[in-house]
Amino acid sequence: MHSNDNGIGIVEFFEGKNILVTGATGFLAKALIEKMLRTTPKVNKIYLLIRAKDEEAAFHRLKIEIMESELFKYLEEMHGEYYKSFILDKLIPIVGNIYEPNLGMDIIISDKIAQEIDLIVDSAAITTFDERYDLALDANVNGPYQLMMFAKKCKKLKLLMHYSTAFANGEREGLILEKPFSMGESITKEKITSISPYTNFPSLDAHNEMNLISKLKNNITNNIGLEQIMKDFGLERAKLYGWQDTYSFTKAIGEMMINNMRDEIPILIIRPSGITSSYKEPFPGWIQGFRIIDPLVFFYRKGDLPALLADPDCLVDLVPVDMVVNTTMAAMAKHGNLQNPQLNVYHVASSSINPLSFSQIFDYSYDFFKLLPFVNSKGDKFEAKKMRFFDKISDFDNYIWEVLSKQHEVQDGKELTKIQIRLIKKKVEYLKNFSKLYEPYLFYKGWFDNGNVRKLMGDMSEEEKRNFEIDVTKINWKNYIENTHIPGVQKYVLEGKRVN
Repeated sequence: MHSNDNGIGIVEFFEGKNILVTGATGFLAKALIEKMLRTTPKVNKIYLLIRAKDEEAAFHRLKIEIMESELFKYLEEMHGEYYKSFILDKLIPIVGNIYEPNLGMDIIISDKIAQEIDLIVDSAAITTFDERYDLALDANVNGPYQLMMFAKKCKKLKLLMHYSTAFANGEREGLILEKPFSMGESITKEKITSISPYTNFPSLDAHNEMNLISKLKNNITNNIGLEQIMKDFGLERAKLYGWQDTYSFTKAIGEMMINNMRDEIPILIIRPSGITSSYKEPFPGWIQGFRIIDPLVFFYRKGDLPALLADPDCLVDLVPVDMVVNTTMAAMAKHGNLQNPQLNVYHVASSSINPLSFSQIFDYSYDFFKLLPFVNSKGDKFEAKKMRFFDKISDFDNYIWEVLSKQHEVQDGKELTKIQIRLIKKKVEYLKNFSKLYEPYLFYKGWFDNGNVRKLMGDMSEEEKRNFEIDVTKINWKNYIENTHIPGVQKYVLEGKRVN
């Protein structure tokens, strides 16, 4: 493979550019903004679309959630006393909301931005798996619709980059390629067509889904139970068309919406898998909030999850946030320079080239918690045990019931009281629901091809490869989970929040 001396020209590409970022205070967008400011400081303006009641409130969010974030401490050290003025010169908070026409921006401001921006980074989304269908459609489908309407007014726009998710591939199995979604497609349709080519299955249409929701809402007169109806309905529609849950389903429809409306606008869709703590930049282990496997690992740590309803050999696709950021910047520079009116898809994922299984994750977690056991508020130490795996819900149930009952008996040395039994029942019920929600991922049979990311690596110079690390094969999972990820979650998520 010849090494490209000048590479893609990532740093040069961002020089003097004006960028609009949606979802700017989210985990991923924040890491992207930090990296741009740190490595391409000649970027011109980064407009941050922030949900707030007025400019002052938007500025307050910028200050608290970005400027004062732990993530930016390295940048702050670099700039010293000039940090604040550097940030305020680059980052411009804009009051807005992606669900509204013109992105909810003031008309004068939105006209100014439409004249100026070169790039759009779309990172706004609802990521709750079982979100209400109406809310998920609004964020993940209507959001992209409004964004595309606005993008068409931007005279100088060179590229629109949209974050989707690798799980937008739904219930596809085997090696899943980086290909765009077109309106009307669905996973169920693919499956049926491959078995019998002439069978008709209803097309999936974004506008149809949105109309269905407003009709349904108009017919529900009392709001009691509306939330549950909306949650159930989302799951039902998702399953009908071949997706695991409302989240992955609406993200796929959002992609269709963008593809359908793009005309001549160059589009880049980045589909990360499960995004975890930073691998090395700006420092290892930074993370915001409990994500992906973390709830499982930390329930396990305190003995509340002695077993998992999962296939131990099932691959868990994880990718550190800084690698997602680096791939984004490299791909933006590549396609922003080419400016072809195409839609390009990138899977930022590890399963096809550096696979990691559930049993490995819990082996590494076991090794970690054996050395550093969990101590509760009373000072009781918890002894980690090897994770057990079940594939039948009844076996899983019985085992958890048994383990939790024993734990309580050991603590008190006498028969279980009614209150304790109720408490255990509640825990078992919670773990059952938790397992149901995660189930499609605990027995997932797909892995994500990332040929486009490998091509991108081939385009990069040696220096770019060093400064924008995107090679997930470099990750030693045992080392990363034990020495970077679990300590990172403990430091940035658990400390300051009492977790007992």
